[in-house]
Amino acid sequence: MNQPLLDHVQLPMPPGGAERARDFYARVLGLRELASPGDADAPRVLRFVLDGTTLDLREGPYTGVAPQAHLALQLRDVPAVVARLRAAGRPVDAWTLDETGRAVTEDPFGNRLELISRPAEPLLYRKDHHVTQLRISV
Repeated sequence: MNQPLLDHVQLPMPPGGAERARDFYARVLGLRELASPGDADAPRVLRFVLDGTTLDLREGPYTGVAPQAHLALQLRDVPAVVARLRAAGRPVDAWTLDETGRAVTEDPFGNRLELISRPAEPLLYRKDHHVTQLRISV
């Protein structure tokens, strides 16, 4: 079966927000910035590396975000990121669910992010897992 692959995720960024975005995504979250496509007439785009894809932040008219919309990132050290978020004065709600560290925060523009401790082997890619082995907590 030919499974589609995620190419990129794009989040809105208000005009003039590039430095706040860099500070948050590179310094606080630890993502690596890539060179953006160069088009002087296009709105500014910042691009950060995600495993196998990119996160793009595009400047433009900002209309806000839907309250339930969010980007969920698996990270190797959620507690360290939570500490950096708190040191940077960012709002963060951290908890443990089924022994997995999780946190929710917002970027400087109000985009919600869920941070999840990365398992040794990502569940979505494991061939030996079946739906009967999935646990859902409410």
